[in-house]
Amino acid sequence: MTDAFRIQQMRQFLIAAESGSFRIAAASTLRSAAAVSTAMRDLEAQVGAALFEKGQRARLTPLGQALTPLFSELLRTHERILRDVHQLARAEHGSLSIAVVPFLGEEWFPSVLCRFLNEHPQVGVRVSDERSFQVRKLVADGLVDIGIAARLSDDPKLDFKPVAIDTFGIICRRDDPIARRQKPVPWSALAGQKIIGNDGFETLTSYGLGEWIGTPAVSVSSRLSMMDCVRQGLGITILPRLTKPPVAQDIAFVPLIEPEISRLIGIVTRSGQTLLPIALEMLALIERELREYAKSHGAKLYEPRSASPSDSKSKRGHRRTL
Repeated sequence: MTDAFRIQQMRQFLIAAESGSFRIAAASTLRSAAAVSTAMRDLEAQVGAALFEKGQRARLTPLGQALTPLFSELLRTHERILRDVHQLARAEHGSLSIAVVPFLGEEWFPSVLCRFLNEHPQVGVRVSDERSFQVRKLVADGLVDIGIAARLSDDPKLDFKPVAIDTFGIICRRDDPIARRQKPVPWSALAGQKIIGNDGFETLTSYGLGEWIGTPAVSVSSRLSMMDCVRQGLGITILPRLTKPPVAQDIAFVPLIEPEISRLIGIVTRSGQTLLPIALEMLALIERELREYAKSHGAKLYEPRSASPSDSKSKRGHRRTL
């Protein structure tokens, strides 16, 4: 098998071919003229034919002339790849994909993405809005680099870094009796209410809240449509604090307590997989910004002792983490 061409040899060949001088090729590559002459003989041996006319020093043979554009193209390709390698290692170039739960994708993530791209304009980013279970699947399958989602269950394919403890509340009109209480209400206050369902209800009903929220007569996945239904007086709905829409003059958010139901929101990555440097920078930015967003929206930041497996599972008077 023929040995691969050496980059230094091709560089010396091209300089000598352009300048007509081995001495200039030697000075330009910080080598002696004897070393360059030896390198050119080695290159001719690899090619299998003469590249320079005998006794004419750096005068090219017809074959040498024919190979000049090929060596030049190969050297340009090497330099481009070398540049790309360094840019990837310095997080100046590359691409990454991110999946984020829909409401955070609408309210929070665009500003994070804008800040990131202002600092890294050469990076390509693909973002998709998905429900938590789908975010986790995309990351586990290697189709997405980073996910922002709720913790659902442990998965050996995934690493989950909790960031915030998200609690639930009622979205209702400000003239609703629940809003006029001007204080948190127990889940039992939902009994007999007209409830508008949404994508998160499967999780709530699976944790024994069915007697209070029942099966909604109306279920809406679009946030805009859901808010319009609330405004039209079709009922009230339940959303986590971090994914609730901005409250308006005619809409209120009333925290739900007794029990205080919470879920962990965090960052999902594939277990055992090292991210590109550019993805690591995005990961650090997401964590910082998500913590700030959680604090600004009244959610508690996760600390290692914030939630414990010994949290009570009883229905009333205790916190439960989903």
